[in-house]
Amino acid sequence: MRTNYFTRIFAFGSLFCFILFFQSCVTTDIEEVNFRQKGKIKFWSAKSKEGSKYLEGLRKLEESNTSYSGEFDIRIQNFFPKKDVFSLAGKIFYDKPTGKMQIELTDKLFGISVSKVFSDGQTIRIKTVSVDKIHEQTMDDIVLSDPSTGKQTVVPFPVIYYLLSNRNAELFKPQWTLVQPNDGIVLVRKPGEEWTYYTAENGIRSVEWDSSGKNVKAVTSVQGEVEFPPKTTITRIVSRTDGADQNRIEIKMKKVSRTDKLNQIVFGF
Repeated sequence: MRTNYFTRIFAFGSLFCFILFFQSCVTTDIEEVNFRQKGKIKFWSAKSKEGSKYLEGLRKLEESNTSYSGEFDIRIQNFFPKKDVFSLAGKIFYDKPTGKMQIELTDKLFGISVSKVFSDGQTIRIKTVSVDKIHEQTMDDIVLSDPSTGKQTVVPFPVIYYLLSNRNAELFKPQWTLVQPNDGIVLVRKPGEEWTYYTAENGIRSVEWDSSGKNVKAVTSVQGEVEFPPKTTITRIVSRTDGADQNRIEIKMKKVSRTDKLNQIVFGF
């Protein structure tokens, strides 16, 4: 009888510890990444000798990348109207020659597909499990939903796409690009928005996006070593008005298979 009593106590204690551990995993805040302060920096035009040489080096670095497929975990933290965190599992397929990227998100508890997102760098197509019709839009923000609560989160998809595909050089048009080679900074000023790239020896370290039209700023930062695709990225979205956090997104790659040629059958719904 005494043995059974201690067995029940041990089982209850184990269950209680598991619940606490599970809750801590679910509710742990995503790390805050900061926006850099550029200060007073002299930039060169992309058309200048210094600027064009630096951008050519970035293009060659991107050309050395390959197509890949992989599995990842994604956590999304919302701050309004209240702070909460939800997580999903994901698969990603990226074809370098065409720029095609497809992401499939699944419920981690039941393994059920929640949504698929496809992009060729110009347009985005989204198929969710709850809607039969495929949503199509230009390259812009997308909305992801927590499968358990239905809460929606706005995701700055272009920022994530360009970092996970490393096709940033195609945005560096001479008419709107400035370069600071010594500090490894590329500044792209387009109507209504500004992109700032901070580079490292092996590629892009972080990307900042400032949109006056949408009144938001976002930063996506590679955590740890810069490699392709990055193992861990954190995206932070804040209001331009008061700097208040709106969302944070953490993507952790679990497995990556690089290949020169990806079977096109993986793309599509």
